[in-house]
Order: sequence, then structure tokens, then C-alpha cells
Amino acid sequence: MTARPLLGIVLGAGRGRRLGGPKAPRLLGQRSYLAHAVAALRDAGITSIRVVVADARHVIDVDDVEVRIHPAPEKGQTSSLRIALSGGLGDVAGFALHTADHPLARASDVRTLLDVFAQRAEHERIVVPSVAHRRGHPALFAAALAEEFLALGDDEPAHRVVRRDPERVRHVVLENPWLVRDIDTPEDHAAAERALSDGDQPTSRT
Repeated sequence: MTARPLLGIVLGAGRGRRLGGPKAPRLLGQRSYLAHAVAALRDAGITSIRVVVADARHVIDVDDVEVRIHPAPEKGQTSSLRIALSGGLGDVAGFALHTADHPLARASDVRTLLDVFAQRAEHERIVVPSVAHRRGHPALFAAALAEEFLALGDDEPAHRVVRRDPERVRHVVLENPWLVRDIDTPEDHAAAERALSDGDQPTSRT
């Protein structure tokens, strides 16, 4: 459809109360959650990446990204997304929305989504991964949908935009269970560590 690039957005301002602290700087293997999420996008070919965190000190091992600080992360993920989208996207076809609490997404997963986005029908504005009939992250959106997200209130979940018109959503069946599994608890983190130690690396970058 278009050769214009996509902007990568990674939301990492969550306080991680059930996990014992902020997720973005927490190490999973040798890298932070945020670094894993950024690498999945970057290794797939997305070169411009914008991250939202609660504190600049949480960006501990990520370079060449635009950092935006959320002064009130307790307002929730939708407010983080509005911060990411404010001020415009630039000359891009759309944006890939990822979250730091899905650090085991693979670059190969993202490449598949990008290929589908590039070849989607004109009416399809949203491309989402689907694992066992569940939608996951990252999800890809046409640039025009930014205004719909910006219009949401803090108490309105972002999935309202996805659910607004099923005809404009393209589901891509993938097999990686971590695309639909948030890491919210110490037990989740331990399972993710086991996945890494078993060789289930999310990206090709070392």
C-alpha cells in the first residue's frame, strides 16, 4: 500500500505494583523489559521509536529512542498512549503499539505483522496478533487512528478503538504465547526467565 515507515511506540510507565516495582527497568535475562520490547520493534525494521516512562532513569539500556515522561502514571495506560501520540506522528503510515510488559515478543512476530500491514486492504486500519483467539501486542494502527486514541478519556480502555469497527481489524494468527501474556507478578517473571533460559529468545539482537 505505502512505503512510508511506521513509528514504534513502547509504553513503559506502569508502576508494576504486583511485580514489586516499575517494569521498564526490571531485568529479564541481561536486558530490561523496555530494552526487550524496543529490540523486537527495531530488529524488525522499525527505526523510529518513542517510549513513555514514569522516570527517565528507567531507560537504563536503550539508545536512540525518543523518551517521553509521564508525570502521573497512575492515570493508566490510555493516558500513556495519549502522551505518546501527542504532538503528531510525523510522516509515517502508522504506528506499532507495544508495551514493556510483553518483553518476549520476537522480531519475527513483528516482521510478520509489518508484512500484513503493508499488504492490507484499504479498509483495514488495524493489524493485531492473535494467539489462541486472543488479541495481543504489539498491534499496528494506521496513522489516522491516532485522533481516536487521543479522544479517549483516562477511564476508557484503548481497546475501545479496536472494537469500534470489526471490519477494519485484521487478525494475524501467531504462535508465540507471550504476545498475549502480560508479565504482572513474580510468578510471571519467573516463567519468562525460564523461557529465556530454555533458548526462547525474543529477538535476534545480543
